[in-house]
Amino acid sequence: MEFRWLETFAVAAREGSMSAAATRLGYARSTVTGHVQGLERSLGAKLFDRSKPGHPLTMSGAALLKHAETVLEELSRARAAVAASEDGRVQSLRLGATESVCAYRLPVFLRMLNRLMPELKVEVEAAPVGALREQVAAGRHEVVLINGVREQATSERRDGGTQRRLWEEKVVLIGTPEAARRPRRVLLTAPGCAYREIVEREFLDRLPKVDVLQVGSVEGVKSSALSNLGVGLLPMVAAKPFLAGGQLVELPLRTSHTVVTDAIWNPDACPPAVVGHLQRLQSASVGEDR
Repeated sequence: MEFRWLETFAVAAREGSMSAAATRLGYARSTVTGHVQGLERSLGAKLFDRSKPGHPLTMSGAALLKHAETVLEELSRARAAVAASEDGRVQSLRLGATESVCAYRLPVFLRMLNRLMPELKVEVEAAPVGALREQVAAGRHEVVLINGVREQATSERRDGGTQRRLWEEKVVLIGTPEAARRPRRVLLTAPGCAYREIVEREFLDRLPKVDVLQVGSVEGVKSSALSNLGVGLLPMVAAKPFLAGGQLVELPLRTSHTVVTDAIWNPDACPPAVVGHLQRLQSASVGEDR
């Protein structure tokens, strides 16, 4: 059994198809198939049920996946430890993130990195999306976490870095029951924020007679809405407990909107061990977020 076979199997299982795994790993589809078949021969068991649509995991495949992720995680830790000892120093990571990512997604991301690379020292700086893109391209940050309105592409190479999707988040228009009955003021985040972009593009034309109050951040929108100062857009992760408790209610939207969180890293500046983890963080982040 080869470790690369195990990694290919884990990616194929999480992505749901051999073709998607090939795209994710940068392999030809035939290479992915060959790795999976080699693993099956090594174990003497079929891992995917090729007689069913979508080729779901067999019971053997599902059992292997749990152990495969543990093995690959430990292998990544071992590689990181060796790299750090060869460098003669503790690796560090300069990480940039938007304000809303810092508030709601960064803790999960940092827990994952700490689990995978406990020796890694992380320095975090908050900044707008445009500034973060410039900083990672210039090498001031090795990794940045940005959010924006969902686009079709989920993983691609751009000028200045490689980008991978981590989370997709439903957004909701919220207010207190009183504010929702007759909206008089719309709460806005700072210019350049994905949530403000959606509000300006989709909602202000529906409410032409309302005032606009810029409160600077997603946390500002939440606290201002709870104080009955207006209605605003929040990620569901921020609004959910207050919707459940009745302090806030959801207003109907013409169109469902999704804000995504992407990681962008500079391949010339980011430590190789960190890059290896980032390439697998999508499935890990989904699993931890549930």
